[in-house]
Amino acid sequence: GQERIHERGGRKLFEEFMAFYHGLNHCTIDEDRGHLLLQASREAGCKTALVKKRMEAPDLSNEDKQKVLKDLKEIGTSSPYHWVDYYISDWYAKGWGGEEKKNQAVAWLKKAVQKGNTHAMFNLGVYYDNGDLGLTQSDTKSNELYALAADKGHALARNNLGISYRLGSGDLAIDFNRCVELWNQSAKQGIVQSQISLGNMYRLGSQDGPPMTIPVDPQLGFRWMLAAAKQEHVNAMVETGFAYSTARGVEQNDESAFDWFMRAAEKGDQEAQHNVGYFYEFGRGEVEMDLVQSMFWYQKSAAQENQGAMDAVE
Repeated sequence: GQERIHERGGRKLFEEFMAFYHGLNHCTIDEDRGHLLLQASREAGCKTALVKKRMEAPDLSNEDKQKVLKDLKEIGTSSPYHWVDYYISDWYAKGWGGEEKKNQAVAWLKKAVQKGNTHAMFNLGVYYDNGDLGLTQSDTKSNELYALAADKGHALARNNLGISYRLGSGDLAIDFNRCVELWNQSAKQGIVQSQISLGNMYRLGSQDGPPMTIPVDPQLGFRWMLAAAKQEHVNAMVETGFAYSTARGVEQNDESAFDWFMRAAEKGDQEAQHNVGYFYEFGRGEVEMDLVQSMFWYQKSAAQENQGAMDAVE
């Protein structure tokens, strides 16, 4: 009675956590909100959420791992739940049952798929994509699973299906319009790779034709690359710096260019480090000439074998 009511409430919170954390059910990814929902689901007594926490503990003993599996199976027997099937699959995929039993992950994942779990659809698609867990590699099967999950609003499935349409993999013909449609959906849900892919697509165009199916659109390309840069993706930071530096899709702005190059340089990107060195060497924009700082950044870049920086250091 009362325990079942609490469990249902906890499961609803758990499903909302998964949706916001992974971008399921058309949700935009919001990891902070997801964490709050996960905590709330545990406090509400969601057994699946509580077992998930135990699975993530460091240095689990074999005894602890076996207890996790036993508890998951008990939850699934008393109150069937597709996320229980998913985590049993995850248990086997981690190799906790031994290498010889890893392929049992597939059977449990298929159970979750049959019950409508979109994250299971996506993961099984990835396993077919890579030929993992004893499965024969199949682009066609992975695309079918990505499509099922994408239709239900799974952000990463939309990204991967977009790639399949871009490449014409499996039984799909190359379709740039469908590719961009899927990447747009995924990018709006917060998937960085989709944002970068759109940035590059609009910067270069689809490069088919003429005419190109997706024409060059520097402004859209900049907009999506900036979105990825704001999510701390280093290559996107560098591209955003170049865009500001060269007025590619945005008004030229040395100050903004330097800011993005510096952010990427501090994360270790050699091209960005070289560019920061250049800004300091010549005092470009609002940056005052500082040969000490210039040499500091050139040396960091040269240590990663950036040719321009190596020449500057010499």
